[in-house]
Amino acid sequence: MADPVRYRVDLADRLHHLVRVSVRVPDDLRGQSIRLVLPAWTPGSYVIRDYVHDVQSIRGSCGDAEVALRPDGRSAWRLDAAPDAETTVTLEVFGHSPSVRTNHIDDHHALIIPAATFPWIDGAADRPHEVAFDRAETVWSMLPADGGTYLATNYLHLVDTAFEVGDHPSVTWQNAGVEHRFVWTGRAGHPDLAAIAADAQQVIDAAIDLFGGDLPTDAYTFLCYAWDKGGGGLEHRDGAVILVPAHTHGDADGRARLVSLLAHEYLHLWNVKRLTPAALVEPDLEQPVFTESLWVAEGWTSYWDELLPLRAGVWTPDRWLKSMGEVIEAVTNQPGRDRQTLREASHQAWVKYYVRDENWVNAGTDYYRHGALVALALDMHLRTADVDGGLDAVMRLLWERHGRSSQGYTEADVEAAVSEVAGDDMGWFFERFVDGTELPDVESALATVGAEPAPSEGTDQHPWLGVQTAEAPTGVQLSAVLRDGPGWAGGLTGGDLLVAVDGHVTTAANLGAVLSQHEPGDTVTCDVIRGPNLLQRRVVLGEPHLKQAWRWSPAVDDETAARHIAWRGAPHPSRADTEAARA
Repeated sequence: MADPVRYRVDLADRLHHLVRVSVRVPDDLRGQSIRLVLPAWTPGSYVIRDYVHDVQSIRGSCGDAEVALRPDGRSAWRLDAAPDAETTVTLEVFGHSPSVRTNHIDDHHALIIPAATFPWIDGAADRPHEVAFDRAETVWSMLPADGGTYLATNYLHLVDTAFEVGDHPSVTWQNAGVEHRFVWTGRAGHPDLAAIAADAQQVIDAAIDLFGGDLPTDAYTFLCYAWDKGGGGLEHRDGAVILVPAHTHGDADGRARLVSLLAHEYLHLWNVKRLTPAALVEPDLEQPVFTESLWVAEGWTSYWDELLPLRAGVWTPDRWLKSMGEVIEAVTNQPGRDRQTLREASHQAWVKYYVRDENWVNAGTDYYRHGALVALALDMHLRTADVDGGLDAVMRLLWERHGRSSQGYTEADVEAAVSEVAGDDMGWFFERFVDGTELPDVESALATVGAEPAPSEGTDQHPWLGVQTAEAPTGVQLSAVLRDGPGWAGGLTGGDLLVAVDGHVTTAANLGAVLSQHEPGDTVTCDVIRGPNLLQRRVVLGEPHLKQAWRWSPAVDDETAARHIAWRGAPHPSRADTEAARA
C-alpha cells in the first residue's frame, strides 16, 4: 500500500487567527517533481473562494535545509524535485472569517475547513490522508480516529469534513443505532442541548423514513457555532457545520429555524452527498464545476427541510403554512424569476447566486426557494393523480438507482424518475416550470392537502415604493430596487440610502408610517445619498403591496383529508379533534 499523505496542525498562534499546517511528502514520491494544490472552492458552496488568499507563507524543508517552491497555477506550488529524504511543506494560514465555508480561529475555538487549509498532492489524492494536531486539545471531527490521528480514505473524503477545536458542550443520541453528536461552540449563551437533541432525533427519524429506512453513515456530527448575525450551513459526508445568529435558542422562531436548518443539512446525507449530480461526483477543486441540478439538490431539500419538522411533530401545521407562504411570496415577488429559469439558476450559481449584488433580485431566481416551490407543486400533482408516496416515491427511486451506487444522476435521470412514478410523461412539467419561467399554481397545489388563501389581513396599508431594505445606522438602505416597480421607474437604485420622503426623515422603523401619509398614485420626493452625492428622485407610489396569507380550510372533504394524512402523516387540522376522539 502506498504511503498516506500526512498533515500536522499547529494552533500555537491561534490568538492571531493563524494555523500552521505541514504536509509530509510520502516516501515513495521522494525524488520526483511534486505539485501541491490548495482548493479554490469547497464542495457544497458553488463559488470560487480563492483560499490561497489567506496563505501567509509557504516553505519546503528537508531536515534543516530549505527546499525551493515555485508557483504553478492559481493556487498551486511545485517542488521541481523533492529531495530523496524526508521532505515537508509548511503553510501558515490566516482564518478569521465567520462562515461555514472558511476557517475561523480565535482563543475560544478553531473551526478548520480542510479545503481552506490542506493542499493535496497531485497524483496522490486517492491515497489515505491522515491529520494530527500538535497540541493536546479537544478536537471534534467527522472522521474516524486512531488515537490522535484522524483518517480519511482519500483527499475528497478529507475535504468533505470539518474540524472543531475547543472544550465545548455537546450532546449525543442514537438514531437507528447510529451515534449522532451536536457540538455547541458559540459564546452566546448555552442552549438547551437536550431539547435540541430531542427535536433533531424526531426530525432525523422522519428523514430516515423518507429514504425507506436507510441511514448511510456510521456516525454523524453537527458542529454549530453562533455569531452576531447571519446563518447557514454546509453539508459534509458525515456531518455538517452550522452557523446561527447569537441567542438563536432564546425564542420560538429561532428554535424553529434551527430545526429546519438541521433538517436541511441532514437531508444532504442522502441528497447531494451520495445522491449526487453527475458533474459533482469527482469535482475538480481548482475550477468551477457546472451542473443544472442544484434546483433538485437544494430546492427539493428546502421543501423537505420544513415538511420533515411538520411530519415529526416539531413544527405545528400553522408554522409550516406560514413558512411556505413566505416562500411563495419571496419567489412570486422576485422580478428575476421571469428572466432566469431554474435550470439556468443552477448552472449559473457560480456567477449569479453566490456573487449577488444589489440588482441580483432583478436578474436571477433563488433555486433554493423557487426549487422548493416547484417541489411542492410536483408533490401535490402526483398526489392529486393518486400516486402513492408523491414526491417521496420519486426521491426513493432516485436513491435506489443513483444514490446507493454514488454514480451520479443527470437531469434526464430526474425527469425519467418523475415520469415513471407518475405513470405518465411529465416532460411538460419540466418544460414549463424548470426550463421555463412559469410559476406553478400554488393555490391549487395547497388545496390538494386542504389549505386556502386567508382573508387579506396581512396587506400592508401603505402605498408601495417597490424596494427591499436593510438596516443602516441612519436612513433606510435600499438593498434592492425591484425592476419595473415605482422606485425603479422613479430612478432609485439598489445601494441608495433613503434619508427622507417629502421632507420627512426616514428610518427602517418609520418608513411604513411615512408612506402611510400618502395615497397610491401620489408623487413623492425621495432624498437619497448615492456615493458622495445627495440626490432627489420623484417617485409615483404604487398600490399597497399584498402579502398573501394562508390558512387551513375550516372543512375538507374525505378525499382531501385522506391526501393530507398520506402527505403529512397526521389528520388535517379541521379533523384533528375528531380523529383524536376516535383514537
